[in-house]
Amino acid sequence: MTSQLPTLVGHRGAAAIAPENTIASFRRGVAEGVRWLECDVHLSADGADVILHDATIDRTAQEDSPLRTGAVADLTRAQLDRVLVGADQHIPTLAQVLEASVREDGTRVPLLVEIKAPAAADLVVEILLEQLGAEAFADEVDRPAPAVILSFHEEPLRRAAELAPQIPRMRTTTATSPEWWESCRELQLAHVGVRIADARQADVERAAELGAALNLWTARSEEELERALELGCDTITVDDPAWAAELMAARVRA
Repeated sequence: MTSQLPTLVGHRGAAAIAPENTIASFRRGVAEGVRWLECDVHLSADGADVILHDATIDRTAQEDSPLRTGAVADLTRAQLDRVLVGADQHIPTLAQVLEASVREDGTRVPLLVEIKAPAAADLVVEILLEQLGAEAFADEVDRPAPAVILSFHEEPLRRAAELAPQIPRMRTTTATSPEWWESCRELQLAHVGVRIADARQADVERAAELGAALNLWTARSEEELERALELGCDTITVDDPAWAAELMAARVRA
């Protein structure tokens, strides 16, 4: 773990201030200076990537969306393209999110790509290598990899390691267990994540033992942010990057 303040991960872009997992949200996160962005990937009925958190469109579809309900896995990409998910935003593809995750100076904001549907692992690897190039994941001291594959589950992480071991991987969880930590060790993960409410000092120490960067998620209140900072971590996932950055700056000034 670094001795500096943790860096901010924009959760689903900047989910508190723009419709989550939309191009508008990712661009807002970039504009507010996040060091990382996070998105979620499902698969459509015809095997296309779908940037959406839930397994259905029911929660995020806006009231006047042409299509307002249904499971992502039962809908084709063409059908999902008709869905409006807030502020007339559409459900993007992973390639579109990668395109949006670039600063004005042309530098890239690294992306945590959370695989929600385990069967999406092959497609996610294919897209990342196609869009970013295998050489982008070469070991470099001065900058992080342009993307990290993230999941709650072992299966997609194992598959990603088989297909492209050079792409860093991260496993996340609500609460840890000895078995979970052993799995992380065996998977040779570069990053691990724990929900803030369930994180303990022992988790901080275990991540350090594994040499894995620790992410704590998701700080939506001042109390949650303060807890993450008190525990210590490498990255903190937040819904409102500007709010979190200001509170962290005030903490340093105090």
